[in-house]
Amino acid sequence: MDYGKLDAPLAAEVDAPGLEPTERRLLVILRLAHPPNAAEQEVLRGAGVDDAGAGRTIVTGSLSRQQVETLSGQPWVLSLALSSKRRPTW
Repeated sequence: MDYGKLDAPLAAEVDAPGLEPTERRLLVILRLAHPPNAAEQEVLRGAGVDDAGAGRTIVTGSLSRQQVETLSGQPWVLSLALSSKRRPTW
């Protein structure tokens, strides 16, 4: 795992006790070096990133710890951040 690419809240979540490597899903925002080519889109989709379309350099996905580890090792993934939970504004 390349912890240099993870923000502090995501690093804390992936290291949380009892976190199964493949079960718990984390909503993650990924910043890419460039819009993904076809091969990179397949890697992203395989990891659970649904909006990995061409032309985008910021994508989100519901990832497991193992997928965070895999994507953090990709040279074209610049950073990964834990998405904050949205609350309704009244």
